[in-house]
Amino acid sequence: VGMAGSRTSTGPRGMSDHYRPSGMEASDASVSELRSHSRFPYSAIDGRMNHWEFPGGARLAVYFAVNLEHFAFGEGRGAKLAPYSAEPDVLNYSWREWGNRVGVWRLLRVLDTFDLPTACVVNSAICSHCPEVIEAFRCREAENEFVCHGRTNSEWQANMTESEERQMISESVKVVSQACGTKPTGWLGPWISETRRTPELLKQVPR
Repeated sequence: VGMAGSRTSTGPRGMSDHYRPSGMEASDASVSELRSHSRFPYSAIDGRMNHWEFPGGARLAVYFAVNLEHFAFGEGRGAKLAPYSAEPDVLNYSWREWGNRVGVWRLLRVLDTFDLPTACVVNSAICSHCPEVIEAFRCREAENEFVCHGRTNSEWQANMTESEERQMISESVKVVSQACGTKPTGWLGPWISETRRTPELLKQVPR
């Protein structure tokens, strides 16, 4: 069978022999519980429906998150919505830059027309690359929240060492706080990535 094992005897119902990996006792043969994050237990929504309500008795809530991201040119990570070419991948870099130069301003007009509050998910690199965008969201009459989104989406948080991750979190939160005039109310890792220690490191950030 290609693996070390010990042949077990036929069971009481005449089941055919099978192999068990060496060192595994019969009591260990069942499937073990899958690894868990152990941060919160399972909770079915049907048991929680009467514990919350939205203003005016509404049963549906919608929120708008606007990701404000900046990418390195010709290196690092980056979403590839168009056919990929060797770096510098001008085609894919161009649509990202179009978003900061054109698309975000069109989006702001729509948000302002309907007076929609937003959660601004901010790469700290945006704050120096195009500060006008940050200022435009700060000046909106509708309520905004700012969420820190790391330094840049050209890097991946999940492969950082603890010291690198700690520095990245501290640096990006500081820059976003200064640029937005308020401390971020949340965190979204670049590329929606994290390490197993990320929640603990975020708890250490001064509020």
